[in-house]
Amino acid sequence: MTMSLVFRNEKFSPDRFTGCIAERYQFINCDFSGCDLTDTQFIHCQFYDRESEQGCNFTRATLKDASFKHCDLSMNNFRSVNALGIEISECRAQGIDFRGASFMNMITTKSWFCSAFITKTNLSYANLSKVVLEKCELWDNRWVGTNVVGAIFSGSDLSGGEFSSFDWHSADFTHCDLTRSITSDLDLRSTDLEGVKLDSDQVSILVERLGIRVEE
Repeated sequence: MTMSLVFRNEKFSPDRFTGCIAERYQFINCDFSGCDLTDTQFIHCQFYDRESEQGCNFTRATLKDASFKHCDLSMNNFRSVNALGIEISECRAQGIDFRGASFMNMITTKSWFCSAFITKTNLSYANLSKVVLEKCELWDNRWVGTNVVGAIFSGSDLSGGEFSSFDWHSADFTHCDLTRSITSDLDLRSTDLEGVKLDSDQVSILVERLGIRVEE
C-alpha cells in the first residue's frame, strides 16, 4: 500500500488535522496528545511502526465523531481521550490502550448516554479496563486476551465477536447481543447474563458445559 505522506517523530499542533480527511498517511512515533480531531477522518492510515514496534500518542485528544477506517492503530496510546461518537472500522488495534477514555455524553450527574462504533476490528490484547461502552455498536471484533476488568458493556451489540483468553466475569455484559459470537471460556456460573441475547447453538454449548445434555 503506497502512502501519500509520511510524518516521523512529529508533535502536532491542536488544530492541525481538525475536520480533515487524511487518506493513506503514515505516522511514525507521532504525538497527537491534546489535539482536536473532531470530525477528522483517517482512511487507510498507518499509526504503527513495525520496525520500532511503536504506536502514536493520542493522550487527552478530542476524538468526537472522528473515524478511523482500514487503519493500523496497534499499540497506540488512546488514554483519557474524549471519544464520543468515534468510529473505528476494519482496523488493526492490537494492544491499543483506552484506559480513562470517555465515550459518554453527560446530560446530568445521573443521566448520560454513550456512543461508539467499533466494528470489524482486531482488539486483541487491547486495554479497555474500566471504560463505559453502554449501548454501543461493537460487532464483529476480535477480542483475544483483551483486558476488560471493570468495564461496562451493558446493552451493547457484541455479536459476531471472537472471544478467547477472555475474562467474562470481570466486566458487565448484561443485556448485550452475543449472537454469532465465539464465546470461549464463558461460564454460566460466573457471568451475569441477565438480558443477554444468544442463539440456540450458543445456548446448547453453554448448557453442555454444565454437564446437561440438550436433546433436539
